[in-house]
Amino acid sequence: MVYSTERQAYDTHFNYIGCLSDLMDGVLLRYNGSLKKAALPYIGEKDNLISLTKKSLNDELAIVNIDEDYSYASTSWLPIKSYYLIFNVLLTIEYVFNPQKHVFRTGHSSCVDEFTRKLQRGEIEFSEPTLNQVFDGSILDYRVAAGANLSSRTSTADMYKMALRKIAHYKEEDWRRKNSINLRKSTHKIKYNNYLRKTLLVSIFDFPYYMRIRSNYRDFAFIDGISTAETAEYFKKYFNFTARFVRALEKLKKDSITARS
Repeated sequence: MVYSTERQAYDTHFNYIGCLSDLMDGVLLRYNGSLKKAALPYIGEKDNLISLTKKSLNDELAIVNIDEDYSYASTSWLPIKSYYLIFNVLLTIEYVFNPQKHVFRTGHSSCVDEFTRKLQRGEIEFSEPTLNQVFDGSILDYRVAAGANLSSRTSTADMYKMALRKIAHYKEEDWRRKNSINLRKSTHKIKYNNYLRKTLLVSIFDFPYYMRIRSNYRDFAFIDGISTAETAEYFKKYFNFTARFVRALEKLKKDSITARS
């Protein structure tokens, strides 16, 4: 069978998000440190945004369940809404760990990178071991059999690494753009190679952020040539991933607040 570019892109994205959604099903996230009693006067700083974003996502799902044609538009902005929901929960958790109001002004990449570092150091830990993996720049060289990204028979371990490899590619591409890197220049190439060897880290926390960024690029054009039924399935997989991730994060938030009180 000959696959079109859009077909391959759709199957790849669908398999990646399906893998991540399954891994997140029923997962728990815990903090392995100790938290002393502390006042949290700004704990509700993001509650309204979180509540409104949840409602918006749930409303989108309800409409998609009624009319699959609506999924085309919904899928385009789903990664954006999903990310902002996760981001605001992450900010609230970080505030519990570091009860200073300025935490809520943390930038997007700084927040995501901090949770990746926490995961790498073992300060936080998922109950599903696969999700605890933090990859350095070598993930970009990870290789599997041709077509593994299109096959439902590919192991969860391989599919997860392929999904994070894609995110690592987005991350290094974003870094090159922000730093105006021209790989034809030797000095820039040295800087780039140092970034790959010493700085680049990627984890599950990077996935929602870089999918949000890439939703504005050609990468999401795969939905152009796909049936509305399939677009609706992708929407539901992504929605489930987000809901399960947020559930794990909110349990961590609740446990951490309890420890502080």
